Amino acid sequence: MDRYFKYAWVGLVGIFVVLPLLGVWMREPGQVEQELVEVALQSSEQTANIQDGFMITIPAGEFIQGSSSGAYNEKPEAVVFLETFSIDKYEVSNRRYAEFVGQAGHRAPASRYGGMEAFQRPAFPVVYVSWDDAVAFCEWDGKRLPTEAEWEKAARGVQGLIWPWGDNAQSGAANVKGEHDGAKYTARIGAFEDDRSAYGVVDMAGNVREWVHDWYDQHAYRLRAGEKGIEPEARTTRVLRGGSWTDSLVTARTTARFKMLPRYRDTAIGFRCAKSGDLERSTRDGAA
Repeated sequence: MDRYFKYAWVGLVGIFVVLPLLGVWMREPGQVEQELVEVALQSSEQTANIQDGFMITIPAGEFIQGSSSGAYNEKPEAVVFLETFSIDKYEVSNRRYAEFVGQAGHRAPASRYGGMEAFQRPAFPVVYVSWDDAVAFCEWDGKRLPTEAEWEKAARGVQGLIWPWGDNAQSGAANVKGEHDGAKYTARIGAFEDDRSAYGVVDMAGNVREWVHDWYDQHAYRLRAGEKGIEPEARTTRVLRGGSWTDSLVTARTTARFKMLPRYRDTAIGFRCAKSGDLERSTRDGAA
């Protein structure tokens, strides 16, 4: 009798072990993988919910803008004074932008060529947005695009650093061109801990290039310095700052300047927002 009880017990245990495995085996192809993806996305969304609320206040003061050893459009460097402003710690995420699309009825970032799935995870930076899209979002969020000078100060600090982390090129420190950093395309915002400025602003060297407020002029710094014989360029393009997953470390320097037509959209372009003044003070006083 004991022997039959033993066999029954073994059989019962076997049922509890085999049934879950059988369930996995009987699922539709790709169902297991999809469930794992959904779990990962839920985790990413929780991360995005936390990150989307962060802004960092950059105190008033001077900093070095431009580079004497950089490209033509980065020269000459100059000491620039900025009033206090606050800037998003992270690039605007897909999750946050989706809220804007849902509430404001704005155009969703979709490409007619397809292939956007890899870029649209909730905690990844929103891409395929024009300058006007970025402006509209910031206004909806009670903010604005940062100026070019504000972006650069937030990225390099008052020390005039070449990259947000310092003056030494570090392979794998930011999500730039190549797969050696572990990211084929864009990455979760804040994933690269070394890509952080002295103020704590994240992803300013890699992930996506970012729209800023200014019109682009390759002579802007020379005109500021009072050089003669130079005419301002026509206002047809806007400034992009920062490197992206398609850029090298050289073009991811804090002083690098790029231009693009305002209507242009691409999987390597996103943005972050800013606000004038001290964030804590404006919140305390009830300002938006």
